[in-house]
Amino acid sequence: MKKIKNIIFICCCFFTFYAQAQSGWTREAKGFYLQASAAHFSSNTYYTTEGRLADQGSTFNTSALLIYGEYGISDRFTAIVDLPLVRLNSFSTTETVGGVGNIQLGVKYKLLKSFPLSLQVAFDIPTNDGSNFAQSKNANAFGEFDEINLPISDGEFNVWTTLAASHGFKNGKTYASAFSSVNFRTEDFSNQFQAGVELGHLFFDKLYLIGKLKIQERLSSENNVQSGSFLFGEGTTFTNYGVTSMYKVTDHFNVVAQYSDYAGFLVERKNIYDGGTFSLGVSFEY
Repeated sequence: MKKIKNIIFICCCFFTFYAQAQSGWTREAKGFYLQASAAHFSSNTYYTTEGRLADQGSTFNTSALLIYGEYGISDRFTAIVDLPLVRLNSFSTTETVGGVGNIQLGVKYKLLKSFPLSLQVAFDIPTNDGSNFAQSKNANAFGEFDEINLPISDGEFNVWTTLAASHGFKNGKTYASAFSSVNFRTEDFSNQFQAGVELGHLFFDKLYLIGKLKIQERLSSENNVQSGSFLFGEGTTFTNYGVTSMYKVTDHFNVVAQYSDYAGFLVERKNIYDGGTFSLGVSFEY
């Protein structure tokens, strides 16, 4: 069972832009997990706030370097920190702007002793006011350089509340998890709902393969005047799927690679660039 719990920790920690998973397990007392990872996304396929596929124009690019950590306060309480050290945004027609993304601090509590069911509360803390303007590479018809806001932080405080359950199968190599989350947003942004499942298996006692599926819906039917930039996430809905592979180099050191993408078969894509995210990371646990 401990082996299955370690799979869950690694999978739920790994960073992607929208595909972070959740589990019902908590970390053992005084145990810790630390991971550094990098991710890249590039796409010129944009779905509007009405779900319409817009004319393909300039390409949006974003990359990030993230540090993630967990620490077992007790066998039932786990502290979590998610720190995007660097995030870079650009269009193919603009310069690149960067900064520190929203910092997430959270705690997870195991609700039942006999079954891995957990409740997690995490606070997203903005690192700026949501303004980070990039200048166009070329001057317009009037000889002036245009500017577009490519925020690194959405400038508002979020509270994520997540209920998650997991099950480890008797073979000791397979697990399944399911979760649901509500994101309570401030600054008149719409609240968000997420739900997801994942299934993982250990091959050759070294290689974990994990499949993930997640949806996001908007918990408001009102239009928000701040929905102009997709980077604020206002009105953003999607179906997200992904595959993670993790190779155990030693008992404590791991190399992780992940690919995730979007689809519209469960929830329609709205106010989002559609494309694949590639991620690579290393982790250490004890």
